[in-house]
Amino acid sequence: MSSQDVKEELQNLGEKLLVKLKQIPQADTVEIISFTIILVFIGGVLLMAILACSFCCCGNNKRRVRRVQPKPEV
Repeated sequence: MSSQDVKEELQNLGEKLLVKLKQIPQADTVEIISFTIILVFIGGVLLMAILACSFCCCGNNKRRVRRVQPKPEV
């Protein structure tokens, strides 16, 4: 799959999302609730990914391995 195909797919997906967002005021209650649940799920996944990266990359210095110094000659 070339980068042009991926770009077109993302553009089509974005256009479909915009159409759905424009239709929300006239949508049925079930559609509004399901769309909200999907958005909350996506937001939760992104939040968990950000938290996982922040704890992994920017975590405490306690987890760092200390350098082992050679024993001095006596």
